[in-house]
Amino acid sequence: MKNLSTLWTKLRQLLELNDDRTVETVIAEEQLLEEAYQELIEARGLFTQAQEPDMIDYAIFHLNAAEQRYDYLIRGIKTRGGYIRPVEKGELDGNN
Repeated sequence: MKNLSTLWTKLRQLLELNDDRTVETVIAEEQLLEEAYQELIEARGLFTQAQEPDMIDYAIFHLNAAEQRYDYLIRGIKTRGGYIRPVEKGELDGNN
C-alpha cells in the first residue's frame, strides 16, 4: 500500500511540473537521490561494524562523504522545486 501511495505521489508530481524540466530529469534526480541514500545507509553500517583504528578512520571518511553527497543532492532538488522522498523517523540509523 505504501508503494502505491509513493507511486501515486510521484505520478502526481510529474504531471504538475510547471517549468522546463523533463520527466527524465526528475526521474534521474530521484534515482541519484536513492543511490545516495543507499550509500549513506551502507556507510552507517560500515561505521557501526568497524573495529580497527584504520577501518574506523575509513568508515568516518566514507560516512562524511556519503552525508555530504546526500545533503548536496537534497539541496539541489529543493532549489529546483523537485521531489523529496520523506524519510521516516529512525530510517537513517542503519538498522534497516
